[in-house]
Amino acid sequence: MCLNFMMILFLIIYFLLVAFLDIKFDLLRDTSTSHKKPYSLSRVQLAWWMGFILCAFAAVIFNSTNPGLDIPTFGEGILVILGISTGTTTVATITDVSDEKNNPLTRHQNDKSQGLFIDIISDKDGPSVHRLQTVLFNLIFAIWFFLKVWKCGEIPNLDSNTLILLGISSGTYAVVKTTENKTQQPVG
Repeated sequence: MCLNFMMILFLIIYFLLVAFLDIKFDLLRDTSTSHKKPYSLSRVQLAWWMGFILCAFAAVIFNSTNPGLDIPTFGEGILVILGISTGTTTVATITDVSDEKNNPLTRHQNDKSQGLFIDIISDKDGPSVHRLQTVLFNLIFAIWFFLKVWKCGEIPNLDSNTLILLGISSGTYAVVKTTENKTQQPVG
C-alpha cells in the first residue's frame, strides 16, 4: 500500500482512538474538579508527537516499498523530541499534584473548559505568550515532520537547533507552569 495513504489512515485511526479515550477517560484533560475539564497542554503535546511519530513509523513499515517489513531506525532527534514531550508532561503532572495538595481551591484547571485551543494556550490569566509559543512551534514542526515523511517516504531526524528551540519552548512552559497557581502571600 502507498506510504501516503498508510500515513493518513494511521493518523485518522490514531486521532479517533485518542478522541475516544479523551471522551471516555479524559486522556488529554487536566486533573480538575470541573465537570467539563480543561485540556492539558502537556498531554496534548505528548499525544501530538507520539501520534505523528507512531503513525510515520507504522506507515514506513507497512509501505509497499518495504516488502521485508524492515523496521526504520529513529534518529536521535526523534528520541529527543519524545523525551522533551514526556519530560514536559512529567513536570506538568508533578506541578499539578503539588498545586492540588497546596492550593486546591485556586487552581485555574478547576475552571470549565473553553475548548481545546483556548485551554492549551491559557493559564490563570487567560491566553499567554509562552503557551502560544509552545503550541505554534510544536504545530509547525509536526506539520514539517508529516510533509517530510509524505514526500521522502522515511522518518526524518530533527536537527539540534530544532531540538533546542522545542526544548526551550517546552522548558519555558514547564517552568512558568510551576508558578501558575501560586497565590501571593501578604508581606508583613
